Amino acid sequence: METIGKCRLLSKECNSITYESTFTDLHIQRTNTLSGFFIQNLKGLKVNSFFVSNNTSNSYRKLSLNFLPDRRVAIEASTKQGILLCRTNHPRYYVCKPTTKQWQRIPNPKTRYETVAIGMLVIRSKPLHYKIVKFSLPKVRCHDRDFFRYYCHRCELFDSKTWTWKQLEEVKMPKHESLYPKSIVSVSGSLHWLTWVKNIFAFHVNEESYSMFSLPLPVSEDDNGTDIALVEYEGKLAVTYAGTKESSMELWVMENYEKKEWNKRYTINIEAVRRKEPYARPIAFYNADIALMKEYNHHVTFFNFKNGSVARLPLKNSSNHACFPFQSDFEPCDLMDGFSLKHLQGGRGRSKSKRTKWQLGLGQYFALSPKNLFLFLLLAFSFFCFGSRSVDSQITVVED
Repeated sequence: METIGKCRLLSKECNSITYESTFTDLHIQRTNTLSGFFIQNLKGLKVNSFFVSNNTSNSYRKLSLNFLPDRRVAIEASTKQGILLCRTNHPRYYVCKPTTKQWQRIPNPKTRYETVAIGMLVIRSKPLHYKIVKFSLPKVRCHDRDFFRYYCHRCELFDSKTWTWKQLEEVKMPKHESLYPKSIVSVSGSLHWLTWVKNIFAFHVNEESYSMFSLPLPVSEDDNGTDIALVEYEGKLAVTYAGTKESSMELWVMENYEKKEWNKRYTINIEAVRRKEPYARPIAFYNADIALMKEYNHHVTFFNFKNGSVARLPLKNSSNHACFPFQSDFEPCDLMDGFSLKHLQGGRGRSKSKRTKWQLGLGQYFALSPKNLFLFLLLAFSFFCFGSRSVDSQITVVED
């Protein structure tokens, strides 16, 4: 994963080659890496996650989230380095690496506020350093004029280096604007979401700031039943644009991120896909040649628009809820970024560790599973009962 990143920095030509099907297929075979998508389906109140890939290898079929201590988990965010953020209904938050079956519980953000969107970005792979940003709805403030003038979002940021959440300044968006949570794209050190009124919201993770900018002009001006998706293409921010009854789609790529310059890269014929599923729409790109198409039935489709080949994959449930791009190797990593070692060594480290332990709570600090937590409480109750009996046996009654 790290080697291919260095290759992309050599030149524009090298960068472009690394996204082509011939290169990606060969790289996956020789380096034992995975590339694909977690498709998250909602059936009733139960969330199911399935990994799908265009790779013919059988290794990816064993990939699941069954190793987590809680069985009912939902994926909240994914990264290009194989790290997922998951949440339970309780709620508990976990970061995990499915290929190595490693997991680590992290402190909870403020859970009494309704979540609008959440994203995760790996700052560095070795040693692992990542940040998580969470946007939620604040409580109503009747005497605050700005609260009714803007659409406000609480903003919290988790840093794996400090192992804590901190609250940032509120995000104030124009009225009637908000984030569309299913359209997150991570490029150029920033997390991006589509908004309700066809703009792009960018949160710049290292700067802890945000900005908004427009979609390509032809895309933003057309409102005739078009399907717009925010995607990543060859490491750049991109937008797909297709009418619900059309047999083609447009791919617009932001060629210059600083200047916000868009370029229409392709007009892609999708008739071969829509012939089988009329309402199929693009949701992501597997590489420079293959688009992932989402259908309203039990399938997703990998469509190679360069040679016209179509590969349809069945899903167990019909409600396609969300798509999370996923790339990973099989090397173990330190999900705590060495945090526990830093705070358990040395006198100063021990005092910090003690404060951290009580701040995070016993369950979060030791990441107790429900089974272990039950055994711990049972043991504590037994000691309590034994102590009570000992005290009772020592009491003597003195009669006058």
